[in-house]
Amino acid sequence: MRTNSLFLILTIISITVSCKKEAGVGGKASISGKIWYQEWNSNFTTLQLEREGYDQDVYIQYGDEISYGNRIKTSYNGRFEFNYLRPGKYKVYCYSKDPSDKDNVNPDAMMVVLDEIEILEKEQKIELDTMFVLN
Repeated sequence: MRTNSLFLILTIISITVSCKKEAGVGGKASISGKIWYQEWNSNFTTLQLEREGYDQDVYIQYGDEISYGNRIKTSYNGRFEFNYLRPGKYKVYCYSKDPSDKDNVNPDAMMVVLDEIEILEKEQKIELDTMFVLN
């Protein structure tokens, strides 16, 4: 009888601990935003073109994971949305040309445009500030 009780207690503890869900897909929350594209001259002194950032890659990283969990492309109007997220911490990012390379030493120099977000509620909808991609 004592062995059965111990087994039952350990099973309940195991189920309780394993049910805690970490950041990632499988929930009802969402993170959305918009990318705005700006084209500059080679030394970033003159803005030549501005428009919606259509067809841009946007990445999401779940919790403390090392690499991205999902990648999507923006729509025709620069909008994107990651759906079905659980409460937890997230990083949403894209890549942009690095304006600190004004002397054009490395024409392929890139930087990360990053937002760190925490979803606190199961059905929370988070709208990010506009992310600027420079070229």
